Amino acid sequence: MNRVSGRRVRQQIRALDPTVDADEIARLSVVTLNGKNRVVYALFTVAFIKQVAVPNMARILYRRGTGDIVRETLQRNDDTIVFFGQLLDHGPNSPTGREWIDRLNRIHANFPIRNKDSLYTLSTLALDPHDLTLALGHSPFGPAELQSQWLFWRKVAVRQHLEGIPETRAELSAWAELYEEAEYAASEDGRHITAALIRAFGQRCLPAPLRRWDAQIIAVFCPPRLREIHGLPSPGPVMRAVARGALAAYVHTLPMHLLPLNRSLAIDFGDNRYGARMPDEVGYQRAKAAGRG
Repeated sequence: MNRVSGRRVRQQIRALDPTVDADEIARLSVVTLNGKNRVVYALFTVAFIKQVAVPNMARILYRRGTGDIVRETLQRNDDTIVFFGQLLDHGPNSPTGREWIDRLNRIHANFPIRNKDSLYTLSTLALDPHDLTLALGHSPFGPAELQSQWLFWRKVAVRQHLEGIPETRAELSAWAELYEEAEYAASEDGRHITAALIRAFGQRCLPAPLRRWDAQIIAVFCPPRLREIHGLPSPGPVMRAVARGALAAYVHTLPMHLLPLNRSLAIDFGDNRYGARMPDEVGYQRAKAAGRG
C-alpha cells in the first residue's frame, strides 16, 4: 500500500483552492489525513448521539425497538459511514455521488423526517469534527479544510433537496445552536439508542479491558447538556486529562504520520466487511423491515 506523510498531504491541501477544489480538499482532510477508523467512529458516534437528543429523530430511528439502530447497530453505523465514504471518494456531484444521494433520498422517503431535522444532521457532519475536538483543546483541521468541508456538505444538502440551507458555515453554526435550544429534550427512545451506540463504539474501537469505560470515554467528547439529556456520566479530571493529552499528541504528530494514500471509508467500513455492494443493497431495506412485523 502506498503511503504518504501527513506533512505531504497538508502541502497538497495548501496547493489547492478551498472553493474550486472543495471536494478534493474535503477528501484529503477527512479521509486521507484524519480517516483513521477509530477517530472516524468516535466522532460519528457523538454526532449520532447529538441527533437522537431530538425526540422526533429518536422516535423515527428507534421505532419501538424495531429500528436497525438498536437491532443491528454495528452494521447500521457501518452502512451510514459507507454513504459518507462514497461521497467523499467521488464528490456529491459526480455520477457515483448522485447515485448514492438518490439512494439516501429513497431511504428517507420512508419516514416523516422534518426538513429542519435533516439540516441539523447536516450541521453535525459539517461542524462537529472540528467543534468537538476544539472543545478538548486541539482541532486537526485548518481554515481551508473547514471551508472546503462546509462547501462539500452543502453540495450534499442541495442534492438532497433540503430547504433553507445556510449560505455560510458560521450561519449554519448559529442556526444549529438555536435548533438545539428549541429541540433538545430527554426521551427514552434517545437513551436506548445512545446506549446501543456506545456499546457499538466499545466493540469497534476499544480493547476488551477498556470497554467498561466506553460511556465515560464517549462522554468526554459530549457537551454538558448532551450528557444530561442522555444520562451520561460526567467525565472526571483524569479521564478528561487523558483524552486531552491523547488528542494533543494526535494533532501534533499528524504531520509525521505515514498515511494510506488511497484510504477509503467506503472500503474500510463497507467492502472489507460486507463485500462490494450496490447502493440499493446498503442501508434500510423496507421489505426486510416489514417482515419483522
